Amino acid sequence: MHNSPHESNRQFSSRFKFGLETPLEGRYVGEDKKLVFAPPQWYDKLVGSCLVLGFLSVLSSPFGFGGGFFFDGTSRFWVGLSVALAGLWALLSNERLICDLGSRQYSRWEGKGPFKHVSRGSLDELDAIVLIASQQATPTLNGVIYRLVLHWKGSRLPLLVVGQWSVSLSPGSPLNSGAGPVVALGSRFAKSLRVPFFDNSYFHSPGPVKPV
Repeated sequence: MHNSPHESNRQFSSRFKFGLETPLEGRYVGEDKKLVFAPPQWYDKLVGSCLVLGFLSVLSSPFGFGGGFFFDGTSRFWVGLSVALAGLWALLSNERLICDLGSRQYSRWEGKGPFKHVSRGSLDELDAIVLIASQQATPTLNGVIYRLVLHWKGSRLPLLVVGQWSVSLSPGSPLNSGAGPVVALGSRFAKSLRVPFFDNSYFHSPGPVKPV
């Protein structure tokens, strides 16, 4: 499906986000009754491990008493603190969107550091899912990043990247030549949410989210 003028203009809208650009993936849960866009399960486990192991390392250290900076216990304290803070930053940057396909309601957690914002509303507020492609070509590599971007009507909420894939194409290949699986997935998500799907992967688009 080709893009409408409405979507081709809106897809370039950008926003700045405090923190990391958390990778999201879509998955169906509860016998396909809910569509959840969230970090991969391995990512959640990694964040949890950083928090638990980091704080355990801090609590088990002697906090530097009895030796210099390179004393084993002191090193354990600083390493543990760094790991725990990294996990906390990643946790605060997490974004999630839970779509209840039965009740047609959504809940969104938007990562804004310590000022995480929670929004709830009807799936009728969603506008479209747009597939965009960002070319990252070098003299020896034709790299492309495909992104599925979810828009809200009237820009009620900031757009959300609900999937991202990096693909290496052969030199001279069309920009959308590797987008087939992403098109199929985006179409399935759009059908579940009852919104239009627009495939704009045949031309270059800038990344829609700028982390700071």
